[in-house]
Amino acid sequence: MNILHVEDNRADSDLLKEAFECIGIEASVQVTHDAKKALIVLEEGIQNQGETTPDLIVLDLNLPKMDGREMLKRLKEHPQLRRIPVVILSTSNLEQDISFCYDNYCNSYIVKPIRFEEYKRVAKNILEYWFSTVALPPYSSHN
Repeated sequence: MNILHVEDNRADSDLLKEAFECIGIEASVQVTHDAKKALIVLEEGIQNQGETTPDLIVLDLNLPKMDGREMLKRLKEHPQLRRIPVVILSTSNLEQDISFCYDNYCNSYIVKPIRFEEYKRVAKNILEYWFSTVALPPYSSHN
């Protein structure tokens, strides 16, 4: 299980990574602190024939340089990246943000938890749903 977490707040990225570790499920979580860097990482994965392409992207909305909304649009317009499920994890519970993300093909929208126990529940739900329940398409460098 390879996860790319795009989050500019180091405390939030540390909390999610620790939550994954606490629930005892092995997941490789790579963190980038801005969307432009994340797109570079994803492009490198394409050049490596998908070897480093994540199985799932956890994306914050409020990011420096390029916000998560713009990154989501670029991901879902990209022929080789659009299959990667994108879970939005944001402090925003605004209807317009949630609607925008679903209108632009995010796969899930989760409002960031406040307490660590809630982070563990979110981590467990993400991993159980995306890696145990659903069938994900294989990476394809030809799509």
